[in-house]
Amino acid sequence: MKTINITWKEGEEFHEGTAGLNAWHEFQGYGSVEFLTQEDLAIADNMQQWFIDNEKRIYALVCDYVNENYQELLEDSEFLDVFDEDSESYETCVGEVNEADMRAGDIFKLMQLSAFVLHHPDKNAVGMLFECAWDEEHGFGLVIQGDEIISQDGAQVAYRGL
Repeated sequence: MKTINITWKEGEEFHEGTAGLNAWHEFQGYGSVEFLTQEDLAIADNMQQWFIDNEKRIYALVCDYVNENYQELLEDSEFLDVFDEDSESYETCVGEVNEADMRAGDIFKLMQLSAFVLHHPDKNAVGMLFECAWDEEHGFGLVIQGDEIISQDGAQVAYRGL
């Protein structure tokens, strides 16, 4: 990943950061990838450095988790019900997909990263928001703490306080 420099704008509930990212490793960005935090911006440099130091580990955890759990995520979503003999493909927020795409589980085609939610570096945690083909309304969110996914659900789960 290229070196990032997050520019923060103070907000009421969440501070928003931009870094000019439109992708993260193999994940395309859903627009420009944002950074969000509720932490005091006085530690912004520490949060950014924590992210840089841990982003390869985080990327591996996300890929492993989604690949291992993709079939269950797909079955829970009931997304495959949109395909029938009259509709071989379906336009989603991440592009047009067909049933073969969905069954193949190519996560890099079916998910786009929206934002990272950064926490105090001592918490060793990050939230992630994705737009995904199988749940356009709620998206997909993960919270990673240490070396494990501690929570996954719709995108809102990524805002979870620790």
